[in-house]
Amino acid sequence: MSGTKLDGAYIPADGSYGLRLELEGSRFLLLWRNSPVLDTKYKLNADGELSLKENGLRTAYDNEPYATLTSCRLEGEQIVLTEFFPISGESVTALARTEHSRYGNVTVVNDTVLPLLQGKWSDERGFISLSFKGDKVTVNGDRTEYVAAIKYNWETGNNFKIINKDPSKDYIVHFLPFDFDGETLRAGIPVCDAPTMFFILTKK
Repeated sequence: MSGTKLDGAYIPADGSYGLRLELEGSRFLLLWRNSPVLDTKYKLNADGELSLKENGLRTAYDNEPYATLTSCRLEGEQIVLTEFFPISGESVTALARTEHSRYGNVTVVNDTVLPLLQGKWSDERGFISLSFKGDKVTVNGDRTEYVAAIKYNWETGNNFKIINKDPSKDYIVHFLPFDFDGETLRAGIPVCDAPTMFFILTKK
């Protein structure tokens, strides 16, 4: 049977970032850094083993699996995955249930924050210009991304993050997620072997 009692999301019990498992009905969706690497069907056997229809792990860019999920077992309240990598060998990860979304321990605040961003923004030197329309941002007039507004659940006050709507993407074009305090945007560009460059943008 497929275990509806197992429906939900699971992340590494040790708090590490990377793997995420989502179960719904008979669907088994395994993600690495929020990108799907295995989307298959499963059934829960009487011995606690999750029997998978497929077990090869691959990204959207892989023709062949980069690893194999050799075992998936229910052990108490955890699901234990065993992966085999051709180069490094076996890796075992215990996953625990989480209520966090793919964005993490956050509240999505699109309805209240995105309206504040609508329009054009730039830094005082005119080096960077952003244009927000709905949930789309255009950078310097030519590169666009879709974004989401979040607030970390431990934060207080007007401290928001503007992130890529796709949780598998760490950047908005070439920027780190924006910090937004309700009035100004703080945008950072990573620089190899040097500190991140930060820019303060205001609405025009």
